[in-house]
Amino acid sequence: MPTHVLILCPHNAAKSVTAAAYLTRLAEERGLDIGVTTAGTDPDEDVLFLVREQLEADGHVVTTVPRLLTADDLLAADHVINIGCSLDHLPAHPNTQEWGIPNFSEDPSEAFASLSEHVENFAATLAP
Repeated sequence: MPTHVLILCPHNAAKSVTAAAYLTRLAEERGLDIGVTTAGTDPDEDVLFLVREQLEADGHVVTTVPRLLTADDLLAADHVINIGCSLDHLPAHPNTQEWGIPNFSEDPSEAFASLSEHVENFAATLAP
Protein backbone atom coordinates (compact mmCIF):
# COMPACT_ATOMS: atom_id res chain seq x y z
CA MET A 1 0.00 0.00 0.00
CA PRO A 2 1.53 3.34 -1.00
CA THR A 3 2.40 6.04 1.51
CA HIS A 4 -0.04 8.91 0.99
CA VAL A 5 1.45 12.42 1.05
CA LEU A 6 -0.88 15.44 1.11
CA ILE A 7 0.70 18.75 0.11
CA LEU A 8 -1.13 21.95 0.99
CA CYS A 9 -0.80 25.60 0.06
CA PRO A 10 -3.50 28.25 0.36
CA HIS A 11 -4.43 28.48 -3.33
CA ASN A 12 -3.34 25.01 -4.49
CA ALA A 13 -2.00 26.76 -7.55
CA ALA A 14 1.77 27.08 -7.17
CA LYS A 15 3.75 25.79 -4.18
CA SER A 16 1.78 22.59 -3.57
CA VAL A 17 1.63 21.84 -7.30
CA THR A 18 5.38 22.29 -7.67
CA ALA A 19 6.19 20.23 -4.59
CA ALA A 20 3.89 17.45 -5.80
CA ALA A 21 5.52 17.40 -9.24
CA TYR A 22 9.01 17.27 -7.72
CA LEU A 23 8.07 14.59 -5.18
CA THR A 24 6.32 12.44 -7.77
CA ARG A 25 9.39 12.51 -10.00
CA LEU A 26 11.76 11.71 -7.13
CA ALA A 27 9.54 8.83 -6.03
CA GLU A 28 9.61 7.37 -9.54
CA GLU A 29 13.39 7.79 -9.78
CA ARG A 30 13.99 6.18 -6.38
CA GLY A 31 11.34 3.49 -6.53
CA LEU A 32 9.36 4.91 -3.61
CA ASP A 33 5.79 3.65 -3.27
CA ILE A 34 3.97 6.92 -2.60
CA GLY A 35 0.87 8.69 -3.75
CA VAL A 36 0.77 12.48 -3.74
CA THR A 37 -2.29 14.72 -3.63
CA THR A 38 -2.67 18.46 -3.20
CA ALA A 39 -5.31 20.84 -1.89
CA GLY A 40 -5.75 24.38 -0.63
CA THR A 41 -7.74 26.30 1.93
CA ASP A 42 -8.70 29.02 -0.58
CA PRO A 43 -8.17 27.42 -4.00
CA ASP A 44 -7.69 29.43 -7.19
CA GLU A 45 -9.42 28.51 -10.43
CA ASP A 46 -6.27 27.25 -12.12
CA VAL A 47 -2.57 26.58 -11.60
CA LEU A 48 -0.42 29.71 -11.79
CA PHE A 49 0.73 30.13 -15.41
CA LEU A 50 4.37 30.68 -14.44
CA VAL A 51 4.38 27.42 -12.47
CA ARG A 52 2.64 25.41 -15.18
CA GLU A 53 4.99 26.78 -17.83
CA GLN A 54 8.17 25.99 -15.85
CA LEU A 55 7.07 22.53 -14.74
CA GLU A 56 6.04 21.54 -18.26
CA ALA A 57 9.34 22.90 -19.63
CA ASP A 58 11.07 20.57 -17.14
CA GLY A 59 9.07 17.59 -18.43
CA HIS A 60 6.41 17.39 -15.72
CA VAL A 61 2.80 16.75 -16.69
CA VAL A 62 0.58 19.20 -14.79
CA THR A 63 -2.94 17.86 -14.32
CA THR A 64 -3.76 19.57 -11.02
CA VAL A 65 -7.06 21.40 -10.75
CA PRO A 66 -6.97 23.47 -7.56
CA ARG A 67 -9.44 22.16 -4.98
CA LEU A 68 -10.58 22.80 -1.44
CA LEU A 69 -8.99 20.85 1.41
CA THR A 70 -11.35 18.62 3.40
CA ALA A 71 -11.07 16.88 6.75
CA ASP A 72 -11.20 13.57 4.84
CA ASP A 73 -8.03 14.58 2.97
CA LEU A 74 -6.22 14.89 6.29
CA LEU A 75 -7.59 11.60 7.59
CA ALA A 76 -6.43 9.74 4.46
CA ALA A 77 -2.87 11.13 4.57
CA ASP A 78 0.14 9.44 6.10
CA HIS A 79 2.14 12.68 5.84
CA VAL A 80 0.99 16.28 5.47
CA ILE A 81 3.21 19.03 4.11
CA ASN A 82 1.74 22.42 4.91
CA ILE A 83 3.08 25.38 2.98
CA GLY A 84 1.33 28.35 4.55
CA CYS A 85 -2.23 27.17 5.25
CA SER A 86 -4.12 27.94 8.43
CA LEU A 87 -5.52 24.61 9.58
CA ASP A 88 -7.02 25.73 12.89
CA HIS A 89 -10.52 24.69 11.78
CA LEU A 90 -9.48 21.13 10.90
CA PRO A 91 -8.28 18.15 12.94
CA ALA A 92 -4.56 18.13 13.66
CA HIS A 93 -2.46 15.57 11.79
CA PRO A 94 0.40 13.91 13.72
CA ASN A 95 2.79 13.79 10.73
CA THR A 96 2.66 17.40 9.59
CA GLN A 97 5.64 19.37 8.35
CA GLU A 98 5.48 23.14 7.93
CA TRP A 99 7.56 24.50 5.07
CA GLY A 100 8.41 28.18 4.65
CA ILE A 101 8.78 28.86 0.93
CA PRO A 102 9.29 32.24 -0.76
CA ASN A 103 6.37 33.49 -2.86
CA PHE A 104 6.54 32.88 -6.59
CA SER A 105 5.38 36.47 -7.14
CA GLU A 106 8.44 37.80 -5.32
CA ASP A 107 11.22 35.46 -6.48
CA PRO A 108 10.24 32.53 -8.72
CA SER A 109 13.77 31.14 -8.95
CA GLU A 110 14.17 31.07 -5.18
CA ALA A 111 10.71 29.50 -4.74
CA PHE A 112 11.52 26.68 -7.18
CA ALA A 113 14.94 26.13 -5.57
CA SER A 114 13.54 26.12 -2.04
CA LEU A 115 10.81 23.64 -2.97
CA SER A 116 13.33 21.38 -4.67
CA GLU A 117 15.52 21.35 -1.55
CA HIS A 118 12.61 20.69 0.81
CA VAL A 119 11.29 17.87 -1.39
CA GLU A 120 14.74 16.30 -1.62
CA ASN A 121 15.08 16.32 2.17
CA PHE A 122 11.57 14.94 2.67
CA ALA A 123 12.03 12.17 0.08
CA ALA A 124 15.20 11.09 1.89
CA THR A 125 13.08 10.39 4.98
CA LEU A 126 10.84 8.07 2.94
CA ALA A 127 13.66 5.96 1.52
CA PRO A 128 13.18 2.23 2.14
